[in-house]
Amino acid sequence: MLARLVVKHFAWRWLLLALLLVTPAAAERTHEVGSGQTLGKIAKRYHVSIAAICNANDIRRNEPIKPGQKLVIPDPSDEDGSRARASRRRDQQAKVAPDENPKAPKAPATHSAGMQVLKVPGYGNAYYYEPTGPGRLTLRPVMMYLHGRGGHPDADCKRWAAVARPLGWLVCPSGPGAMGNGRGWNNNWATAHRIAVATLNELRNKYGRRVQLYGNTLIGFSEGAYAAMNVGLREPRAFNRWLILAANSTYWGALGQELLGDVKSRVRKVYLITGELDQVVEGTRNVREILRKAEVATRITTPSDLGHKIDLDGRRELYRAALVWLNEG
Repeated sequence: MLARLVVKHFAWRWLLLALLLVTPAAAERTHEVGSGQTLGKIAKRYHVSIAAICNANDIRRNEPIKPGQKLVIPDPSDEDGSRARASRRRDQQAKVAPDENPKAPKAPATHSAGMQVLKVPGYGNAYYYEPTGPGRLTLRPVMMYLHGRGGHPDADCKRWAAVARPLGWLVCPSGPGAMGNGRGWNNNWATAHRIAVATLNELRNKYGRRVQLYGNTLIGFSEGAYAAMNVGLREPRAFNRWLILAANSTYWGALGQELLGDVKSRVRKVYLITGELDQVVEGTRNVREILRKAEVATRITTPSDLGHKIDLDGRRELYRAALVWLNEG
């Protein structure tokens, strides 16, 4: 009798062990983020912690999530999400093609890599790059480039990317007028004003609090300088730093200079770059004097061998240093 009880006891133990071996662990799920959803709402829905979701997906708690983004949801028993994280990484490694070597050095990215298109309702396309470097997923300033007459905002954005992206967002709206195969602003700063504001708001709508609404930088060249100088006067809170290339005092007119007296306390810094061979160089110096009389912090550089153009290839450090100075403080 005792022998039969012992046999039954071990039989039950082996049966339980077998069930444990063949019963699969609860698997993590994948959730596609919907409009208006937050990490808190998603965590509550699946009865897991926000920390577990963040760990499982290698994201930070304050990192914005976007509609359509897919998140791995750990099982409630996976309290810190570490099992789901390990499983997700194994799946990613398994997706590497057999002939790919994940440890092989990658070719350096070109300046055009990562350029995206932002559709601005009523105003066509703007082209933009997300920030790079530390803090790129946190609140970052915007550098908005207004192209010259006949310019190509997409090509211009590619040229500015390497200079601007380490500092924040780079966005390049399109002028409303067709100029040959390029675009222009039709000498209409009021339209440029509406486009600049709409572009900034659309970028903010898309990326939320990663996009800074106030204290940003306007960059303008030639006709874009005319647009930027007038937009900056009318939006000194959104754009209180200006990099004006080929500025001219006639771009403001009397009304603009009067307006500068009203908003000068909000305009933080202005950097002027115009070549000595450019016919508007004296107008640029006049702009410097107007800004200095208004007690606006201003710097000016007039390269002796530069004409009416932007020399990003030969003088990249000049433009980079100007943007760094503008973004300080």
